[in-house]
Amino acid sequence: MAATRRRPTAPAVRPRLLPPTPLVRAVLVGAGCSVAAGCSVVATPDSSTVPGTPQATAGPVGYVVCPDAVTPVELRSRLAEAPIPLPVQGTPPLGAYAVAVTPDGTRAYVLTRSTPPGRPTRNVLIPVDLATRHAGVPIVLPGSGASGAVVVMHDGRTVLAASGTTVVPVDVATGAVGRPLDLGAGRTVSGMALSPTSGILYVLVPDGVVPVDTATATAGAPIATGLTVSSVSSPHGLVVSPDGATLWVAGQGPPDYGGRVVPVTTATGAVGTPTSFDAFGITDPAALAVTPDGSQLLVADSANNWVDTVLTADPTQPLAPLRLPTGSGTASSSGADHPTDVVTSPGDVGAFVVTGLGTVLPYHPSHRTYGSPIRVCPGATSMAVWVPT
Repeated sequence: MAATRRRPTAPAVRPRLLPPTPLVRAVLVGAGCSVAAGCSVVATPDSSTVPGTPQATAGPVGYVVCPDAVTPVELRSRLAEAPIPLPVQGTPPLGAYAVAVTPDGTRAYVLTRSTPPGRPTRNVLIPVDLATRHAGVPIVLPGSGASGAVVVMHDGRTVLAASGTTVVPVDVATGAVGRPLDLGAGRTVSGMALSPTSGILYVLVPDGVVPVDTATATAGAPIATGLTVSSVSSPHGLVVSPDGATLWVAGQGPPDYGGRVVPVTTATGAVGTPTSFDAFGITDPAALAVTPDGSQLLVADSANNWVDTVLTADPTQPLAPLRLPTGSGTASSSGADHPTDVVTSPGDVGAFVVTGLGTVLPYHPSHRTYGSPIRVCPGATSMAVWVPT
């Protein structure tokens, strides 16, 4: 049974007025604009941050999203709290939901799909107040198709959500939906990664990666990686190194469409030599994570139920994969759960693999060992980590 952590009561904070600060808003504009044409920028006033009290916690918290709930997990203690219900109608397809957390830890945003009775399926963004553990009214997004990636901008004021071939901005303070940036026909968004050192958003699409400058709301020329998108929908099929210098992209590539990870130099867009997992058989990399020191890439392979390790100092020689332990979730003793996501946390907290069948599996990158599975909400697909500052 999931336990509920008692949160210490935060001291009262006297309201105060904050002086206006210059802010380049990450509001994407120009409905229907194409990559070739670019998009213009519409100036919008600064918005205030969402009121709320940051969570009182001794360490990082993971938020695991499922079809109808979000489960918070204390990552140091490996303690799962009671799931927070989501007001979703119908059952979204596996992988059609993702989660992101504001930098101050007050809110989570769940991107998912909802099907009201007698009405068409809609892509929605659900705000979750993490202090009150209450999910708000779903925000309906324009566009149709897949909805598997969401990020929060560094300033915590804007959420960027994937909706079909578009990236849709949502104002955190008001819930207002901005004008979407359309990446073009056939470019359904499969994943997004925000550079930790800039406002460049990298968007994974079927024919490569599209860099989006969120300061000017323009999409750059697509970067052809030569990879096809994984058959397992994951918001984390690409990741940027901690120093912002390298983008890593996972997928399947020629000659036999085995598992690959491709490095891209962010300054130039140059694509480097791919890491091949052919020596380990047919593989299907579903998600990527990078350790906080940038030394390792962790690749969740959904085809073989294991984690591949790539040393970034020598990416052409991946380490032998480490299979997930049997019985790590609801799978039978003769098999293991399919990993759908992998995330890392700072310091010695380690990494965490979402198994897809109701558990999160701790993983220690240095020792290459798994911990005891943590039971979370059923149908878990993706996870976001919030780190207190």
